[in-house]
Amino acid sequence: MRAASRPLAALFLACTPWLGSGIAFSAERVTIPGNSGTITLEWEATQDRKGRPIIAGRMITYGGMSGYCIPRLLVETLDAQGQVTAQNMGFIPGFVGGFDNVYFEQIVRAPGPAYRVSIASWDKCGSGGQ
Repeated sequence: MRAASRPLAALFLACTPWLGSGIAFSAERVTIPGNSGTITLEWEATQDRKGRPIIAGRMITYGGMSGYCIPRLLVETLDAQGQVTAQNMGFIPGFVGGFDNVYFEQIVRAPGPAYRVSIASWDKCGSGGQ
């Protein structure tokens, strides 16, 4: 099955445990089909300046004549067996255009040993945020 034909819900990516481990983590990456191009999420579990857990990353779009308004970011907390223990819906504010690269941070409301991050949905909008 080609990646472009996989269901959006199946394209989650788990992050390795990080709380209290002191290990540096590389960014996770997942690519999904978008309006008329692809969306790549690059992210990592990290901490903000106050030591609170966050997911920090970028939404990168390739191709497409239209953009994405208010993409909804789904962060799932996983237990050691990979089962979902909590979900948090956030968003990337504003407009993400074709061939764009937008930074985001999402607070982790239920810390855990691992995470899955995905774009749950978005509003389709024309170029220029219309």
